[in-house]
Amino acid sequence: MDRTAGQSRVEGKQTRLRAVVSAVRIVVGVFLVALFLTAASRTTRDCTVGLYVYDICAWVWVREHLGLPASKFLRAAFLELIGITLTLGIFLTIRFVFPFWRTAKDPKMQAGRDC
Repeated sequence: MDRTAGQSRVEGKQTRLRAVVSAVRIVVGVFLVALFLTAASRTTRDCTVGLYVYDICAWVWVREHLGLPASKFLRAAFLELIGITLTLGIFLTIRFVFPFWRTAKDPKMQAGRDC
């Protein structure tokens, strides 16, 4: 009986540890998604310091630091790159921070598919 009492304590600690790890993963995931969305908001904010009246502040900053010309094509390419980066960041965050959304593989179901 002493062995089973020790095992139940270990199982209880493992359960609590899994719950804490899941909670931390969720908090980190929500923080990362909020960070990505804030970056998207700041990237698309209009700024009146550029040549165009509604130029994007992030594009003006990148253009000035890299010495690029004021081109609508380069601005569109920059926004496209930012959009792809943000989408990839949100996808990877959801994929690796929230893995419990994946379905569990049931051995009984796998045996039925083999027939």
